[in-house]
Formats: sequence, C-alpha cells, structure tokens
Amino acid sequence: MKIALSGYYGFDNAGDEALLAAICHTIRNIEPRADFVVFSGSPEKTAQLHRLRAVNRMNPWLIIRELLSSDLLISGGGSLLQDVTGPRSLPYYISIVALAKALHKRVIFYAQGIGPINRNFSRVLMHVIANKVDFITLRDEDSLALLQELGVNRPPIKVTADPVFALEPSSLDFKQAETLLQEHGIKKDKMVGVSVRYWKALEGHQGDLARVLDSLAEKNYRIVFIPMDYPIDLAESQRVADLMENDCIIIDKSLSSMEHIALISHFDLLIGMRLHSLIFAANRGIPFAGISYDPKIDAFLKSFDLQPLPEGFDAIAAQIENLLQNHQLKEKIAARAGEMRCRAEENAYLALSLIP
Repeated sequence: MKIALSGYYGFDNAGDEALLAAICHTIRNIEPRADFVVFSGSPEKTAQLHRLRAVNRMNPWLIIRELLSSDLLISGGGSLLQDVTGPRSLPYYISIVALAKALHKRVIFYAQGIGPINRNFSRVLMHVIANKVDFITLRDEDSLALLQELGVNRPPIKVTADPVFALEPSSLDFKQAETLLQEHGIKKDKMVGVSVRYWKALEGHQGDLARVLDSLAEKNYRIVFIPMDYPIDLAESQRVADLMENDCIIIDKSLSSMEHIALISHFDLLIGMRLHSLIFAANRGIPFAGISYDPKIDAFLKSFDLQPLPEGFDAIAAQIENLLQNHQLKEKIAARAGEMRCRAEENAYLALSLIP
C-alpha cells in the first residue's frame, strides 16, 4: 500500500512539518504496512527529519512516476488551497490533484483549511478539480461554507479536525524542552510564549504587543519568543523584543514539531499568530490568544469559543488578563482538544477507506 503526500513540506515550517508527521503517524497506527512518498521542497531534509522517502515536488517526471505506483494521493493538510500568499500556490497544489485524477488515482483533501480564494481563476480551478476528488475532510466549518459557495458538492465532505491534534510528544521530546529552558535560565518560572510573523496588513501592532508583554513581565512572567517558521520568524520576534523594556528570551534554534509542542506545554499562555502555535497549545491544554491575520485563525479560535485579540493596548491587556485568570479555561481547552483528537484520527480512517 503506497500513499503519496502533497503539501508544504520541506520548508522548515513547524506547523506543516507537524502535519506531515501527524498524517503518517496516524495512518501507520491503523495500517502499519502503509508506505509513503512525500513531494517535498527539500527531499533530503524531509527524509532525514521524518524517515520518509521524498522526491522533488517541482520535478514533474518524478511526480508522475510516484503517482503511477501509488494507491492514494493525500493533498494536505494545512492551508494549501488559498490564493492570498501568491498566485501560484493554489494552481500548483490543484495541478498535482488533477494529475493524480488523470492517472485514475484516488485523491483525498485531508483536513484542509480552504481559502481565502479571491481570484476568479482560482475559484474556477477549485470548482472544477475539487469536484473530481474522492473525499474531502476539512478542519473547520468556515472551509465547508466556502466550498459550498464555490459549488463543490460531488465528493463526500466531512468536517473533522487538524491532524496535529493526534500528535503526542515522547519523553525525550519533553526532556529536550526542559534542557532548552534550563539553558536559558528558566526553571519553574511563570511563562508566556509568543509566536509572531511578519504580515504587512498588521503593521503597527508590534508596539501594543510589546507593551502588553512588558506588563506581563512586570508580573513576573518570563516572555519566550518561539519562531515557528525558523529562521523566517526570527526577525519579527526580534523586532517585537526590541520594543520591550523588560528582558525576554528568543529561542534562536530550529526545533522539531514535537519539541515545539513539548516546549509550549510549559507555558501558562501562548500568544500566537501562527495557526499551529495555537494548535500546539490546545493540544497540551494550554490557554492561548490568537492574533488574527487570516480567516483560519478566526475559524480555529471560534472552535474553542474564543475571539481574536482586539486592537489597542488596553483591550489586548484586558483580554490577556481574562485568559490568565480564567481557571476553568485550561480544563475546557483540554476537553475540547480531546474531542479534536478523535476527529483528527477519523481523517486517517476515511483516507484508508478509499484504498481498494
């Protein structure tokens, strides 16, 4: 049984690497004989990190060869099918799906977050090709609404959950996270984690965020920046840190997905722009506050009955304080994450059901 995987793999993005690990781990728990090939931006890196066979995602001959010998193509998870990060992303991923269907292969959109899709060409592509796949699972209700708006109604569609909810760090991952904190002089301190990224539309928010983080530092919280997309997020982390008056820590190191999750498990709160920083926190029952730069953040927060952080220092500080003082919140998040874990595992069963 051979399964091909198409996604944003091999680019050092912690969230997408976590998706790859989660998809393969969950499927192999059900079907140990499953064999995988990954279409990767860096095949050598993917092979080393995940111990999976990988080929260059931009080599059409290799992709055709691998699809010909595959039983199933998994497209996803993540936010592949959108056109806000550039005009070429959605056509690329859709072309892989179209190629697999032309070769008469089964295809599943696996826990995808769909949209935003603004270009007319992108919307037409989605309508035509998405209606040809064999099954679609989605990570949120907003993605379902968008597919319905685009007229995607032929394949079965089910809202499940992000595959990362099924990940469980090992004792070694927790030990490495503790060692990392000790290297920075952190033992049993109160901690707030921060995951930021550059986004032009949110330019100017850095000052208010820095003031809020300073107010937390004055309440004896250690502020720890985690560049989730390393080293790309390092500059924005440093930018916010430079605006702070109090000391903070920036994790200037590339961490594995499991190490990220283990590290975040030590925090009292996670303030994040990166979606998977929020998912990692939820996975461990850690309260989180989302800075919305994309509808996927709003959709995820909604699933936990939370609102994005507002604008302005006073409003942000008030919401953060409410999250820290809500002693039932941790239990509520843990319970909801447990439900998400079951739904994340359902993705794997549905994918395997497509293989004759």
